[in-house]
Amino acid sequence: MRKIKTIHVGPVDTNCYLVGNPETEQLLIIDPGAEPDAIREEIRNMNMMPVAILLTHGHFDHIGAVRELVDVYDIPVVAGRAAESFLSDYAKIAPKGAEEYFPESLMHFPVKKYVEDEELVEYAGFPITCLATPGHTEDGVCYFFPTETILFSGDSLFMESIGRTDLPTGNMEQLVASIRKQLYQLPNGTLVFPGHGPATNIEYEKRYNMYTWEKGQTKAMMPERKKSGKDEPLQVKD
Repeated sequence: MRKIKTIHVGPVDTNCYLVGNPETEQLLIIDPGAEPDAIREEIRNMNMMPVAILLTHGHFDHIGAVRELVDVYDIPVVAGRAAESFLSDYAKIAPKGAEEYFPESLMHFPVKKYVEDEELVEYAGFPITCLATPGHTEDGVCYFFPTETILFSGDSLFMESIGRTDLPTGNMEQLVASIRKQLYQLPNGTLVFPGHGPATNIEYEKRYNMYTWEKGQTKAMMPERKKSGKDEPLQVKD
């Protein structure tokens, strides 16, 4: 049974996730955006060995602690294929004025593997399907753990919302299409861990996320939940 620890880091309260596998005694670090010391403390508390860092996209608030963690643990960094270009351009990574708090030097680190859309990889004993979801940024990728029925959606999909598209390489139509094509094809019960805010699930977002509705759709057109009859997302405790 997987163990998930959420750490809220940085100036915009980014969700950094530690995903542990008690069977292998290994864990994954997803989107370490800042505060490497706090992340390391939680890793020690979990008493598992980190084996990889997975990035959902290259914005500063999701990658700010990567370099320091790589220096400490000497583990591979995994990112979407388009990150090879995105991560080479600091103007895309951080807004103007961020240099004081997130210097460009911290944004440079080696990426071991750039994953393709729908590529299956395995880390810490977890098979993981990588789903390209451009729109918030060109390099957006979500990670689906099929054996756990969980998804790490970065800034592509939030509870009742989606990522902003007014930053470099953002595109609203592309993001909505990515969510419908990639994420809404997953099982309804898939638990979604976003880059900011609370966890949700695919069924709830199909019904209540108005940003992803088809033209003319309303929540009344969506079928009611069958199991509990409650229209509320799954709640998760760390």
